[in-house]
Amino acid sequence: MYHLRSSRVLKFLAFFSLSMVLLSGVSFANAAVSNGALTENDIEWCHDVYPQYKTLGLSWFLENYHYSIEARVCASLYEDQIWQYKGDDRMTKLVERSKYFVELEIEESKNEAQSGQIDPTPAGISEKSNSIMQTSSDGTILVTIETTDATPGEYMGINVIFKDVEDKPVKHVNYDLSVTQNEQEFLVVKSQHAENGMAEHWTRPLFSDVPVDVQVTIIGIGLPKDRANWTGPNDESLIFYAVPEFGSLTLTILMISILIIVLVQKSKLVQKF
Repeated sequence: MYHLRSSRVLKFLAFFSLSMVLLSGVSFANAAVSNGALTENDIEWCHDVYPQYKTLGLSWFLENYHYSIEARVCASLYEDQIWQYKGDDRMTKLVERSKYFVELEIEESKNEAQSGQIDPTPAGISEKSNSIMQTSSDGTILVTIETTDATPGEYMGINVIFKDVEDKPVKHVNYDLSVTQNEQEFLVVKSQHAENGMAEHWTRPLFSDVPVDVQVTIIGIGLPKDRANWTGPNDESLIFYAVPEFGSLTLTILMISILIIVLVQKSKLVQKF
């Protein structure tokens, strides 16, 4: 789900307030952190709400908990290998790891305050690494899709970015979006509105790491309630074939290729002697 400006402003204000408190050393009621880390009670809360995160996704999770520092750091912990740790000192390690993510959030909030650009993704979650661009048929809109890697059992994050030929955001783009994998739908949303030229979406958990098909259908440019005056492309679909950088099949083929090369080299060495 794409978060509207009010949600972004709420997140910005929350982060700004948190940063000022942490940097000044002033305590406040229901503090999210203790000594720059989540408390054990916060970690327990992370455990309690983890099923919601896995079932309903990152976007719902963050919005439902108002982009709080606890929710953002919990999400980063969920996606970190430390979350799978089962040792007796699990709680201690999670608290220690949370300190790193809290520091990332504070640093990101400073950067966002300076740039004025708010990124709803928690600082500890990897940014979308795969990028594909296509141009509308009339050449006026450059549509870029940025995705996280396709991972079995995980949500795929997708940024949809609309720019003009001068690399400036195209505002108020209305569009439909669908994401399929092996002909199964993992995300279908209609009549979306990219107010500032960019929108974020998350699929439901994928079944495998095979490529996904992303279809963006531009249905016009303009305010949602003023459809009669929309301009630009109308009902134009662009299909993106998002290939993960290293899926399991790719890794298998790569490993076999390397093994063959090693065996051939060894065979050549044996023949020489």
